[in-house]
Amino acid sequence: MKKILISLSIILAMSLSANAQMWLNLKAGGGLALASGSDGAKGGTAILSGLGYKHQLTKRLIAEGDVLFDIRSVEYLQNDDEYFAGGGTYIQVPLTIQYMIPFKKDELVPYRVGQPSSYWFIEGGPNFSYGTGVDIYVDQTIVSSYAGSDDPISEANQEANTIDVGFTAGLGVNFSIREGKNRLILGTRANYGLLDVYKDSRLGSATNLSMVGYLALDFSLTKRKHIRHRW
Repeated sequence: MKKILISLSIILAMSLSANAQMWLNLKAGGGLALASGSDGAKGGTAILSGLGYKHQLTKRLIAEGDVLFDIRSVEYLQNDDEYFAGGGTYIQVPLTIQYMIPFKKDELVPYRVGQPSSYWFIEGGPNFSYGTGVDIYVDQTIVSSYAGSDDPISEANQEANTIDVGFTAGLGVNFSIREGKNRLILGTRANYGLLDVYKDSRLGSATNLSMVGYLALDFSLTKRKHIRHRW
């Protein structure tokens, strides 16, 4: 029985890899960046661009992974009328699952893995980010107040936390062009970070939040437009 299950699993995996629709994705866009949880902080510009890979799992589900350059600018409040220009550049890797909602429901034929000519989609999943250069406001009066204590704020803890883990959620519309060889996508995403950019909570608190719109283009990596299974 165990050998049968293993054999079936191998056959299924080979079938999925052989029949699946796959695309290379180019994506670029921009929107609003925020330092969520930081009192008085002002939002700024968010710009993203990069590459992605899409793999169709079922007739309605698509898995997507992106590697994006994510540039964010925010302003941290220093005092009543002065702001510190912060933000940073991140390499962001969102991993999402998309659910397709065709304009015409009858375009998704049973037992066929393919894509309709146009459809809405919703998506969501985790994202991982690494900051190649992140600037945060550090109030030196707070640092000085702990300088003579048993637990001073170290220089290392005054640097920004460059690692972030969070969630990505979005929606959009996908159109077939060039007879399905390429696809044009107009979408929007919200990216919410869970990790504080401050290593020491005594300096403050802020998490990354961005809301962006984007334009993307898919290039098909498979020749066949539709795959019909035998069973």
